[in-house]
Amino acid sequence: MGKTTNNGSKKPTVGIMYFTSCGGCQCEILTHANLLKKLVDLVEIKYFPMGSSNNTLETDFDIIFIEGSVSTDHDLELLHIARERSKILVAVGTCACFGGVQSSKNAESSLNEMLRYVYGDKIPTVVKALKPKPLKDYVKVDYELPGCPVSGKDFVLAVQYLLNGLDPFLPKMAVCYECKQAQTPCRLQASYMCVGSLSNAGCGAPCTFKGLGCYGCRGDHEDPNYKELVKLFRQKGYSDRDIYNFVKVFRGNYVREKLLPYLDLDIPLPEDEKPKEVN
Repeated sequence: MGKTTNNGSKKPTVGIMYFTSCGGCQCEILTHANLLKKLVDLVEIKYFPMGSSNNTLETDFDIIFIEGSVSTDHDLELLHIARERSKILVAVGTCACFGGVQSSKNAESSLNEMLRYVYGDKIPTVVKALKPKPLKDYVKVDYELPGCPVSGKDFVLAVQYLLNGLDPFLPKMAVCYECKQAQTPCRLQASYMCVGSLSNAGCGAPCTFKGLGCYGCRGDHEDPNYKELVKLFRQKGYSDRDIYNFVKVFRGNYVREKLLPYLDLDIPLPEDEKPKEVN
């Protein structure tokens, strides 16, 4: 791709939007003053509701970054506006890239079932709810920066790469590689549930360093082996339901396709996920 700048004097214009999310990715940018200063030095931020009260979408953008999944009609409307007005659209964080934790029930429950579980018979009608989905399910996404939250350092580096006409660099190996680099004991060998062997590195493996298993918030690497991981989990004494509940946390939108074939579980396809009949 070419550089996003039009001339040497004008800063590229950037927007930072958010849909359904915790806001953690934006906080990661805002709470690191040195990173924020670098960002402001590089670009002109025209839209950033969490960081500024002076915002406009009535302009064209060189780059728009979006945090959060699409789970309302308002999210979807803004997404189409963002795609139309940006040269480059970047999904930021796990929610935008894969659907996030809020999509963890997508493979087993319909939207109506989820709403009734939360609200009972008093389902809000102010906005139209949608099943939480990643941005790429609706529009063309040029780049993804996964993570829960995204690393502020990775975010600024991605901006620098894009401004120079380069693709942002993302590691393609498993989190296990980073655990070995840091000499962190294997959590799976210690009988913890961990999907680091499935998941993209680049985070520095902070969860396993702190004694937890990896949930895989950065998504799958290029060659994940679900079948063998299921065997290992079973050898450690975990039930198929335990395995499903752990793995689906950040993989709700593709757990049925990638994991369920190796589990002895009967999870019916939700009504709103079934192919629609054509008359």
